[in-house]
Amino acid sequence: MKRPTHFFVYVILHYLVIFFLVDMPGVSYAMDILPWREDVASIKKASFNIQVFGRSRADKPEVMATLAKIINEFDIVAIQEIRDSSGTAIDKLEDEVDALGIDYEYVIGPRLGRTSSKEQYAFMYRTDKIEPISNATYEDPDDIFHREPFMAYFKIKNNSFDFVLINIHTDPDEATREINSLTLAALKARELFNDRDIIILGDLNADCRRGDAYFDEEDFSSPLRASDYIWLIPNEADTNIAESDCTYDRIIITRNAWEDFKGEWGVFLFDVLYTLDSEDAKRVSDHYPVWAEFFTDRDTD
Repeated sequence: MKRPTHFFVYVILHYLVIFFLVDMPGVSYAMDILPWREDVASIKKASFNIQVFGRSRADKPEVMATLAKIINEFDIVAIQEIRDSSGTAIDKLEDEVDALGIDYEYVIGPRLGRTSSKEQYAFMYRTDKIEPISNATYEDPDDIFHREPFMAYFKIKNNSFDFVLINIHTDPDEATREINSLTLAALKARELFNDRDIIILGDLNADCRRGDAYFDEEDFSSPLRASDYIWLIPNEADTNIAESDCTYDRIIITRNAWEDFKGEWGVFLFDVLYTLDSEDAKRVSDHYPVWAEFFTDRDTD
């Protein structure tokens, strides 16, 4: 079909805007937002490290209201750094999200960690769109991970897309070793759930190398940089609220899941979008959520 002249003018302007805005503070860019894209069935998956999420944070109404709004922006959210032995904080969060008018539920893993400060992973999801099938914590026979990855298998209701999410919060001091070993968790997930659409997401501490701590994002020798894996959140993204420019949080898919990826990703700058000042934003978390969008009807495996 022949495109009108104004169509090509739009495309040129579109990419000029991207060129000038993508690196500006407060700008979150989603790829392939073009005017001829048809409406398609899709879901948004996100990852969010809610810094030290426990009873103290859950007792702050303004913080919980913001967290609920953030989660309500997405269909499923992988949550890291839940520190609450009572188990009440995550229930309060679910109640806050549900109060916005859409029903969410969650699946949560065991308390993990090598010290007395234990953490849990959770997935919070829309019940009208997503059905949890099963979950497991990676057994980690070589004791590589401080907090073993939490793996969960989901299916889109009334559609073809099923997938495995692997939730991870690496230890900064051993981030390189843990990131390099995530391929083992992916292989185990494929075996356990018999599915090739695997999505690794979480706070990987995957940037800002300092001595032996954190990960060198330019190290392409990592097994997780092999051709079987695609990093959707690029090195140029900034996922933390601090002044440092670090891409700690990532979403990584297996090549099999590429057919399901809609081509859109972003960093959810909640402080900018909700007009929060620096102190109010830090009360919510020191991380921004990262997200990616996926088709729900193109899965062929």
